[in-house]
Amino acid sequence: MEKYPNHETYRALYARYHDRGVEDLLHLLLPLEDMSVADLCGGDGRLTFKMLASGAHSVFFVDREPEMVPLAIREHEQVRVEIKNVRSALEGAILRGDSFDRIVCQQAINYWLDEGSANAVATALKPGGVFAFNTFNQEPPQKPRVLEYDLGGHSFVEVSWLVGDKVHHLQVRDGMEPHHTVFLWLPSDRIREILAPFFFIEEKRHEKTSLYRCKKI
Repeated sequence: MEKYPNHETYRALYARYHDRGVEDLLHLLLPLEDMSVADLCGGDGRLTFKMLASGAHSVFFVDREPEMVPLAIREHEQVRVEIKNVRSALEGAILRGDSFDRIVCQQAINYWLDEGSANAVATALKPGGVFAFNTFNQEPPQKPRVLEYDLGGHSFVEVSWLVGDKVHHLQVRDGMEPHHTVFLWLPSDRIREILAPFFFIEEKRHEKTSLYRCKKI
C-alpha cells in the first residue's frame, strides 16, 4: 500500500473530505472537559485541535506516517505523539499504565480494526470510556466507479473498486501526483462482531457514512 503524503499534500489532494465528519465525531465524545483522549490515525491533527478546544486535558496522538503529523501537533504541550501502528501504540500505552477516557478514529478503522486491536482499545479505555469512529457503510462496486468534480478551482477524479475484501481508491487532482490506497472492506455486521465482546454499540447512519459510539462494557 502506498504511504500517505505529507499533511499539506493530503489536505490539497483530499480537500473534499478533509473536514467531513469532524464535528459529528466530536459530538459523540462530549463531554471532554479534563479528559484524556487517544486520537488514532490522527493525520494532520484536525480532530485533536477540536478536542483540545473542547476541554480535553491531554491527547495521545497516533499515526504511522511521520510526514502526516504537522509541527503544531508535535510541539503541543498537551499532545504526546507516537509514530506507530494502532495496536503497537495502544499496547505500549497499556504497558506504561496509561488509560484514556475517550478513544477516537476518524475515517480510518478499515486500515487496522480486528479482534486484537479491538481488545487493545477496550483495555486502554477507563471504565465507562467511549470509543467513537466513522466509516463508510456502502460496499464499493467490483467494477471501478469514477467520480469527477471541481473544487476550489481544481479538478478532481476519484476511482473506487472492490477486489475480494480489499477496497482500492485512487485519488487524482490536477497538477499533483495521484495517490492510491488499499484497505479492508468492513460491513456493519463484521464491525459489530469484532466490537461486541468489549462494547455496547450505537450506530447512526447518514447517507454513505456510519457513526459509531461504543461504550466500554
